[in-house]
Amino acid sequence: LPVNIDGAIAAVCGDVGMPASVANAIFLISRIPGIAAHAEEERVRQLPMRQIDPKDHTYDGPSERRLPDRRK
Repeated sequence: LPVNIDGAIAAVCGDVGMPASVANAIFLISRIPGIAAHAEEERVRQLPMRQIDPKDHTYDGPSERRLPDRRK
């Protein structure tokens, strides 16, 4: 069974005794450059899929509501 980069990072993190929560942070950090590059590529090369202008829409939900005290 071939191991991908996430599996390799998990193995190293486990070997050095990192808790899973720290390993998750390592996974996230390793993904940021790719996500940033993808976002920039989409911004530069693609037309926006859609734009929603709030001025063109009206809210039709319940009127003003109070936040319960336990949520404040």
